[in-house]
Amino acid sequence: MKKIAKHKAAICTLFLGLVMPLAQAETLLIKGGKVHTLSDAGSFEQADILVRDGRVEAVGPSLGDGADRVIDAAGKVVTPGVIAPVSELGLTEIGAASATNDYAVTGESIGSAFDPLPAYNPKSTLIPFNRAGGVTRALVLPGIQLWGDTAANPQRVFAGRSFAIRLDGGFDSVVATDLGQRAYLGEAGGQLAGGSRASAYAKVKNALEEAREYRANRDAIRRGEWRELNHSLADLEALQPLLGGEQPLVVTVNRASDILQAIQLAGEFGLKLVVLGGAEGWMVADQLAEAGVPVIVDAQNNLPISFESLGARLDNAAQMKRAGVTVLISGPDYASTHNVYLSRQSAGNAVANGLPYEDALKSISANVAEVFGIEGGTIEPGAVADIVVWSGDPLEVTSYAEEVLIDGKLQSLVNRSTRLRDRYLRPQQGHDFGYKF
Repeated sequence: MKKIAKHKAAICTLFLGLVMPLAQAETLLIKGGKVHTLSDAGSFEQADILVRDGRVEAVGPSLGDGADRVIDAAGKVVTPGVIAPVSELGLTEIGAASATNDYAVTGESIGSAFDPLPAYNPKSTLIPFNRAGGVTRALVLPGIQLWGDTAANPQRVFAGRSFAIRLDGGFDSVVATDLGQRAYLGEAGGQLAGGSRASAYAKVKNALEEAREYRANRDAIRRGEWRELNHSLADLEALQPLLGGEQPLVVTVNRASDILQAIQLAGEFGLKLVVLGGAEGWMVADQLAEAGVPVIVDAQNNLPISFESLGARLDNAAQMKRAGVTVLISGPDYASTHNVYLSRQSAGNAVANGLPYEDALKSISANVAEVFGIEGGTIEPGAVADIVVWSGDPLEVTSYAEEVLIDGKLQSLVNRSTRLRDRYLRPQQGHDFGYKF
């Protein structure tokens, strides 16, 4: 009898070992919302989303109620989380305090090889603030200081390498590294390269030529049996993935003629080009589409704030999309980090000026994920569960995120701003100012 009991106990232990992992699989059900999947499945006026272990398991009507947690989304709008195509999140805290800014370096010793990743701070107060605005992932790009003594940056038309994060604030929140390089042409490049945009073009081209020369003669160059090159070995190594099209080159450029120069450069070196800015992109939309070049644009930019954006207009994104360009929408330049979530407002402005609604949603999510090869941007079986439940239309400024999921986990929407609100914006004794908490 003892042997039988012992065998039974062993069988039970084995059985529990097999079924417990399944039993522990956490499930979450979002019920009854208007769902924009941004996938081939399109949109549902009313549907449920089942999430298991951080990924979407099913999307459709009436998936039942058998989940560990249920979110009632009736009357709400559900979309993938916003993905910022350009930010300095975790690298910048206070613009006027240099000690909190790690997005740029000066000098000529480091250019394309500059990797800002070791400086990334996942506990930046700007991360929960933008997460509360519906941003779940972001591309983090280094930059170059365009003020002060630009002579300190004699070869810094390349800003450095990029990475992607999820906005859960975890120390393991970096989801991808070496997603591309950033460089400057046009007016900004001219400032950095001695005063002429032609010099910036020449510097970028020379760097790529030397990178190609280095690729063909790596061993001899490393042994010192080659001519002296203008760029460090670290910079030339960092440029290698660009030549093979493994990583995109994100070029800040706005004027139509400068965009065409960037396209020509990309064709000459086989680059995977992404245009950042593109204020006059509508003028050369056909060329951008033919070359397969995506454009990151601020759809609110319609002012001739510089001589390179005299042709800026509000229907820029719509015109490029009609020509077949993949459009990614960011917030205004001044909001590239502190208010990354304003890309929603920018996308809403694009809709008001002719960009189809679904394309506007994709421009702040699915398109970003596709161009940079990261997860997120869609709600479909197998996709990472970065999902936002909105109070209303996410492209309306009065709508707000009610629930934010990152990797299937509900996120806190508390941030420094809400803490300040709760601390100071309280009705005084005997007075009710109409504020609701």
